[in-house]
Amino acid sequence: MYENYIFDLYGTLIDIHTDESSKNFFKKYAKWLRKQGLYFDWKHFYKLYTSIERKYRDNAAQAQETSNPEIQIEGVFYDVFAAKGYVLTEEQIKDLCESFRRISLITLRLFPDTIACLEGLKRAGKKIYLLSNAQRSFTWQELELTGIVPYFDGILISSDERCMKPDVRFYEICCERYHLDKAQSVMIGNELKSDMAGAKAAGIDGFYINRYPVFREEPNPLYRYVSPKGSLVEVLVQTGVSPC
Repeated sequence: MYENYIFDLYGTLIDIHTDESSKNFFKKYAKWLRKQGLYFDWKHFYKLYTSIERKYRDNAAQAQETSNPEIQIEGVFYDVFAAKGYVLTEEQIKDLCESFRRISLITLRLFPDTIACLEGLKRAGKKIYLLSNAQRSFTWQELELTGIVPYFDGILISSDERCMKPDVRFYEICCERYHLDKAQSVMIGNELKSDMAGAKAAGIDGFYINRYPVFREEPNPLYRYVSPKGSLVEVLVQTGVSPC
């Protein structure tokens, strides 16, 4: 039925919970920075980080280059540290971003049926792609840690493309780059707006993975398929791929 399976990442394949906003988190990050020889009062870092990130996002929105623009968080970190007089290399900035994310992590794990789903698709000779609203310097380490990179025939991260779901442009980039026939492609995700509405606007069928305790059927669903209980194995079953 389909040859190309395009997956969302967080909430679909990976179960994640982070804390990137609490006082306790910024205290821990400031403490880690001091060990690296970078001295910030946590309140000062928090104010700089949030104000500069907001400026980046406001500027991206005002540029109106896409309907849903994305920033590159490395620029935010560069400006934060430059404001304190630290001029850092690209590699140092990457390390600061990765550590920021690692310190914020509370939960990071694959959903129980993630591997079964991906392996089932691979056995059937299907192509698998990732379309994620994320920052590369946060996300790539998590893809490697969970061990799922080898399953993908292509990976697109919104910070690389400067646009994010549900922007149709993000879906178009995926289809153009990997020469995908939309009629033979399906988008699998847990978000009605970014995953299902975006896919529908791009002319791609949607498979909704419900991660809520209760499933409420939409009167005019944005998706063609649904797993009310959030089962990724249902992706195989409902699209005609043997789960065994």
